[in-house]
Amino acid sequence: MADVDHYLRTLYEGRPSVSMSKEKRIFALKQALGTFVPSDQSEGIRISCRQYDQYSEETFVIETTDCLRMPFRMLLPHTPAKGEPIVLALHGHGTGATEALEAGSSHRGFAKRLVKQGCIVVLPELIGFGARKKSSDEAENNSCFSIASELLLYGKTLAGLRVCETLHLVNWLNTHPQFMKSSIGVFGFSGGGLIALLLAATDERIQATVLSGFGAMIKDSVLARRHCLDNYIPGLLTIGEMPELLALIAPRPLFIESGDQDMLFPSSSVQEATKQENVMVHLFKGLHEVNGEESIPWLIKQLQERGEGNGYI
Repeated sequence: MADVDHYLRTLYEGRPSVSMSKEKRIFALKQALGTFVPSDQSEGIRISCRQYDQYSEETFVIETTDCLRMPFRMLLPHTPAKGEPIVLALHGHGTGATEALEAGSSHRGFAKRLVKQGCIVVLPELIGFGARKKSSDEAENNSCFSIASELLLYGKTLAGLRVCETLHLVNWLNTHPQFMKSSIGVFGFSGGGLIALLLAATDERIQATVLSGFGAMIKDSVLARRHCLDNYIPGLLTIGEMPELLALIAPRPLFIESGDQDMLFPSSSVQEATKQENVMVHLFKGLHEVNGEESIPWLIKQLQERGEGNGYI
């Protein structure tokens, strides 16, 4: 067994990524995620609308790629913050998008907290969760393994499909008269943090990013224990370890929060990944969960400042 460990360690230590330029790294990352053709149908169809004390919730469905249709919620504050900042709220593993609205879940209701502070929140149901599981996985928590393993046989990845669908939402927002002047940020938790990182790295329209419960070195997270298959992107470590991947977002602002008892993405490793990067970091007492005490106000402030450049005062 020792020679197996040595072989894999040699592969890790011999990674050729350190000399790669930012442009080549982004290109290689897009290639690694797989090719998905966005739908030419850009209209979101509104399904329902509900009113709450501080915000309204509109439910839409939008065609994203081929025959896939993604449902998403749009949370609209009754009293918008200055600049009407928009935040894409990307949930992690669990029951789906509803967890980002539930204070009692590991997500700590971060989507609802954002809208109550004046943000327009776009909350998609990422493929593989909730109503978007494969029919054969009805009894499972998610369809990540079955979808990811099948996509790999076509040279595609589940992370790439989720990025493609989320990018389509950005396209929709940028062409919608009501939202096209607003600055757009992303808040991703856990597996949603991976998609937030990949989205911000490959699309400069994302003007500020929060990664929660994510951002540790790959060697200390994905390689250190068995993770969900949606984390495994062919060739990723030849493109970069976490410091190089985080650097793809620069010079746009980035905030990472991490619980000191997070066993999936250890906070000590988050510190290692960010020590040479210009990244805001909040290490809090907690588990693998959203905190939001510093990250949410920070994100709103960053988007408001960038919204001012679009004509807001």
